[in-house]
Amino acid sequence: MTGVDLHTHSTASDGRLPPARVVEHAAAGGVRLVALTDHDTTAGLEEARSEAARLGLAFVPGIELSAEWRGRSIHVLGLLIDPAAPALVRGVRNLAVERERRAVEIARRLDRAGVPGGDALERTRGWSDLPTRTHFARALCELGAVRSMAEAFDRYLARGRPAEVRSRWPAMAEALAWVVAAGGTAVLAHPLRYPLSGGQRRELAREFREAGGRAIEVACGGGSAAQVEQAASLALRTGLAGSVGSDFHDPDVPWNQPGRLAKLPASIRPVWNDTGFPAVPARAA
Repeated sequence: MTGVDLHTHSTASDGRLPPARVVEHAAAGGVRLVALTDHDTTAGLEEARSEAARLGLAFVPGIELSAEWRGRSIHVLGLLIDPAAPALVRGVRNLAVERERRAVEIARRLDRAGVPGGDALERTRGWSDLPTRTHFARALCELGAVRSMAEAFDRYLARGRPAEVRSRWPAMAEALAWVVAAGGTAVLAHPLRYPLSGGQRRELAREFREAGGRAIEVACGGGSAAQVEQAASLALRTGLAGSVGSDFHDPDVPWNQPGRLAKLPASIRPVWNDTGFPAVPARAA
């Protein structure tokens, strides 16, 4: 265990706990340096920062930006960002417009498929200002249209299904520019989850570094030891530092809980050792 978790989500996007509760939950899991990285929003950062200070945790303000690389959706973590930086504010505003467009179209397609898409959208608005597919899946469960969130994706929301809506995300280089302009450190999130060949993954990591990226997530929530080794190899081959992040969303989902991440391999430079990151507090006696 590292005591570090640089990838978590709250109700500001598609998590199940409010920002302060995310920090509290991370602390209970032994995390001492935590980042809140909600999807395409910085709305929860001040609440999380305040709770971290109260609990004696070191806090990293962050965001998880939706982006595109060669026609594929990817995620860019921005750590140590200034949420008031003009370029980032404009970018986040544009992403909110795109997410709203997509949500309305998902609802329309669900209705056309014979399930209550409009009702689902109305319900998601009570949870978040940025409706996601995860919100729709949860709403469809509550409305009795499906038996599980997995079924919602399998039948309606996943790629090739009736309510799939292609998103118009910014190019990876543009998203990286927002992070850099906000004084942040860009990390490629969960690099092994993208449906890429080994060669394509190396090209992605190299282009990420060339565009200003500093690190990749080496240890991710639910990742196996073999996957940690694979991601570490990718970091070494492309000259990137390593990060660790649970991708926490829900306290009832056991595989990505804060505090249960593998350590970085000794060969990988931790991104949180870079200038600007707060020191990891010592463990309580």
